[in-house]
Formats: sequence, C-alpha cells, structure tokens
Amino acid sequence: MFFPGMGAWVADRRLLFYKYVRKRYRADKQRGIIIETEGGPDGGMSMGRGGALAPGGFTKMDMLELDGQMALNCHSGMDGGTTEEGGAKDEEDEARRDMARTLKDMKQRHPDKDMEQLIEMANYQVLMQQQKSRAFYRIQATRMMIGAGNILKKHAADQARKVVSSNETQAQEDDPHTIKMEFEPPLYQCFENCGSLKLTVARHGGDSGVTVKVDYRTEDGTANAGSDYEFAEGTLLFKPGETLKEITVGVIDDDIFEEDEYFYVHLSNPRVVGYPEIGTAPLDASATPKAVLGDNHTATVTIYDDDHAGIFTFETASQKVSESVGVMEVKVLRTSGARGLVAVPYRTVDASARAGEDYELAAGKLEFQNDET
Repeated sequence: MFFPGMGAWVADRRLLFYKYVRKRYRADKQRGIIIETEGGPDGGMSMGRGGALAPGGFTKMDMLELDGQMALNCHSGMDGGTTEEGGAKDEEDEARRDMARTLKDMKQRHPDKDMEQLIEMANYQVLMQQQKSRAFYRIQATRMMIGAGNILKKHAADQARKVVSSNETQAQEDDPHTIKMEFEPPLYQCFENCGSLKLTVARHGGDSGVTVKVDYRTEDGTANAGSDYEFAEGTLLFKPGETLKEITVGVIDDDIFEEDEYFYVHLSNPRVVGYPEIGTAPLDASATPKAVLGDNHTATVTIYDDDHAGIFTFETASQKVSESVGVMEVKVLRTSGARGLVAVPYRTVDASARAGEDYELAAGKLEFQNDET
C-alpha cells in the first residue's frame, strides 16, 4: 500500500530524475517571482531584436514591472508591516486572481462551453494544483489499483453531468413540443378504513392532440403491500384532449393499532404513441412531440390508523395575542387514530394572567365525531 501511494505522490509532484539533470528558470508575470522549470537547453528565454523577448517570453517593460513588484514585496517583508489579517486578505485576493486567470484560460480553450461548465472545469484545475496530503495519495493509488479511477476526475464528471442534466431539464420546460406528466397533487392522506384511494395524474404542455402513455407502480415505505395497501402497477393512456387520469390503490383495514404509515407511487416511461402518422411527419425534427416526467413524478400516500380513539394535542404549544383581539381560538388536533365519538374536557388555568382581570374563565368539552380530526 505504501509503494503505490508513494508512486502516485511522486508523479503528482513531478519529482522525476530528469528534472535535476538540467534546470532553467522563468519569471511569473503575475506573482513577481522566479519559477524553476524543467527541460533542456532549447526553448529558454532568448532576446530578440529591440531588446524584446522571443515569443512566449516577456518584454523589457514586463521585466521592469516584475522588478518593481519584487522590490515592493521584499520591502514589505522587511518592514514586517503586514498583519495576520492583511496576509489572509492577500491570500484570498491572490486565490481570486488565480481563479480568474484559470477561468479565462478555460474560456480560451473551450469557447463553446457555457459558464457553469467552465467554472466546474476551473474548479477541477484548481483541485489538481492544490497540495495534497499523504492520505489522498494512498486513497488515489488504491482507487487506481482496483479500477475505481481518478477521484478528482470523477468529481468533475459528476458536476458536469449535473450541469448537463439541469440544462436539459430547462430546455424541456421551455420546449413547446414537450408534454410533462406528473402527479397533481403529490401528497395524499386517507384513513385505514377508506377502502381505496384515487391519485390524479396530469399532463401539461405540448400538443394536446397526441396520445401519450405513462407507467405507474407502488413502492413500500413504512406501509407494506399486502398488509397495509394493495400493490398496484399499470399504464395510463391519455387520448387526444385528455389531461387528467386517476390511479386507484386499495387500502387494507385491520383491527390492530399502528402508527401512521406511508407508501409511494412512482411514474415512469412517459412516451408518445401513434405519432407520426403516415405522410404527416413534420419536416423539422425538433417539432416532434415528446413526453417527459415532471417534478412531481412520485406521490406519497399517508395512511392514518383508525383503530385507536386518537391522541389529542394543541396545534401549537403557545400563542401570542394582543389585548385588543377580543376572542382567540385554540385549535385541538386528533392524531394516531380517529375511531368513535370522543369528548375531551378543557378548562383555563391562571398563570401570570388572571381570570376576570386579563381573560374570561372558560371550561367545557370538545366532541370529536367518528373519523373527525
């Protein structure tokens, strides 16, 4: 494990033997420092006519600018006038400038990329240039040995896929030929003794004159198919002009007290059928209607247990009202069951406010009918 990790670290830091055979140096225009580089005697900085450097080098004015920057840096370092906060700010500014340079370079190399993709590529470039720990090289070497690949490249690829997916979704939403299929609404509730529940699926946008299909299937959550609800799957057919369809799922009642449970219903495989007809295909392929899933392609169904009289609580633990309100209402909730007629007594009790002075004494009973919450 040590040798692969060491090898990866050596390769990343470019500690190669030929680096020490011959060395040459160049000036970093932005940072005002001298950087050691690799290579042979050819390709160095050579002076051209008029005192200018050959292509890839710096002009005299560039060197003067670098000299001034280096002198200023040395003077500041000897004075010791920079505080810790100032140093941190300088590092932050330098990092920002480095990022801007990297982003500009990426833009020149990839003029066809959008800004989000360029930012992700620049982030990857910065990650590659950062100094890494020994643990990183051990992990990287292990991933290479088992075929898991470069973790930094994987991160960049994942981010690029997210950008592409986001762009495709936005394009689909803006496309007038795209039909979107989704639940409306995505959340449903029912009592255990309701027998069955209907979920509504809607189609939005696109050409209302085409026929579309979408598949559906239930999935267990805390509720289980066969004991809490009936498993269901199938295909919904939307004929021309139809915008709403219903899915019916059976709910199983029992006499066992249970907590409130839930399950899911998923939509999948939206598709346009019977299009194009013979002789009616559009000349523009982009005008072909297509079906996609909307954001609410999964519905959550909560089953309330009715085998218990219920648990009674206030909607909120505290309320604040002004003296001029006159009358205030306090809401009481019935949860975890709703079986039978239940009477819940209530009364007010003094705290810092006094009955008769600050509020009117109240007492009585709240009656909840069967299945009333």
